[in-house]
Amino acid sequence: MTASAPPSGPLADALAHRARAPVFWPVWLRRAVRLPGLAGLVTGLGVLALILVLDHPGGIAGALAAPQPLAWGRALFFALSLALLVEFAAHIPLAAQGDLEALGGELTLSAAERARLSAALVGQEGWVTAAYAGLGAVLGLVHAGFGVGFTAAPGVALGTVLLWSLMVQTGVQLVGNAQLFAALGAQATRPAPLAPERLYPFVRAALRPMLLIMSLLAAYPLMLLARPGWALDTLVGPLATLALALAAVWFPLRGLAAGMARAREAALARVDAALAGAWEGLERDTGGPERLEALLALRERLRRAPGLPLAVPGVAKAMLYLALPLATWTGKGFGEAVLNRIFGAGM
Repeated sequence: MTASAPPSGPLADALAHRARAPVFWPVWLRRAVRLPGLAGLVTGLGVLALILVLDHPGGIAGALAAPQPLAWGRALFFALSLALLVEFAAHIPLAAQGDLEALGGELTLSAAERARLSAALVGQEGWVTAAYAGLGAVLGLVHAGFGVGFTAAPGVALGTVLLWSLMVQTGVQLVGNAQLFAALGAQATRPAPLAPERLYPFVRAALRPMLLIMSLLAAYPLMLLARPGWALDTLVGPLATLALALAAVWFPLRGLAAGMARAREAALARVDAALAGAWEGLERDTGGPERLEALLALRERLRRAPGLPLAVPGVAKAMLYLALPLATWTGKGFGEAVLNRIFGAGM
C-alpha cells in the first residue's frame, strides 16, 4: 500500500510540536533506571517514610511501635498512588508506541511520519510540564486547605499537592496521546468494516490508561481506615479520577468511530449500487439470483458491523477495571483487618 499525503489538521499540529519535544520525564526516568518498577518502588517507599515522619506520633519509630490506622492508611494511599503514577506515566506512552507499531499497514502514514508520531507519543515540552505541574500543585493546595489542613496533617497536605501535581502532568500527557490516536483514527487509518480486529491496537491504547486510573481509584479506601465513611475531602479525588477514566476511554476512539462509520456507509453505497445493477439484469443473467442473494447477505453483514473494534475480551477487561474500585470501596473493613493482622490488635 502506498502512503498518502502527509496528514493535516490536529494530527499534523500535534506532531509539529510534540515530535521535537523532550521526552516526558517519567519516560526518561524509566529508561534511565532500566528496571521496570524500580522508580515506582523507590518513590513509594520515600513517600511512605516522609508522611509517617510528618504525621505519625513518634515518626517512623512510633509508626512501628504503636501504629495508628489513620496515619498508616493515609501514608499507604499516597505512597501507592504516587508509585503507580510514576510507573504508569512511563509505561503507557511507551506501550502506545507499541500500539502504533502494531497498526502497521492499516495506516496511511509513511515510515517517516510514523516515526514522528512515535516520538510525539513520549514527548512533552518542558514549559508544558512545568505549567501543569504548577497548576496541579495549586489544585492540591486548595484540596488540602479544604480537607485536613496544613497544620493538622502536614504529610497529607504535602502528599495531596504532589499527587495532584503528578496527576495533572500525567493526565495532560495521556489526553494528548488520546487526541493523537483520535486524529490518527479519523485522518490516517484504513478502516475495514468487516475486519475490525485489525484495529484492536486502538482499543488497547484506550483501555491501558483506564487501568492506571482504576488502580488509583482502588487505592482510595486506604484513606478511610479508622474513619466512619466518605466525606467531601475524600470524594473530590475519586470523582476527578473517574471523570478522567471516562475521557481516557472515549478520546482515542472517537476519531476511529467516525472513520469506521464513513467506511461502512461507503461500503453500503457500493453494495446498494451493485444490488441495483443485479436486480436490473436479473432476467437476462442466469446467475443473477445467486449474486443477488450474496449482495443482500453482504449488505446485512455491513449493517450489523460494529462501530468500533470492541471484541468481547476487550469489553470484559473494561468491566473488570470498572469493578476493581467498587470491590475495594466495599472492602474497607477487609483492609482494616489486614492491617490489624500485620500490626497487632492495638491498631
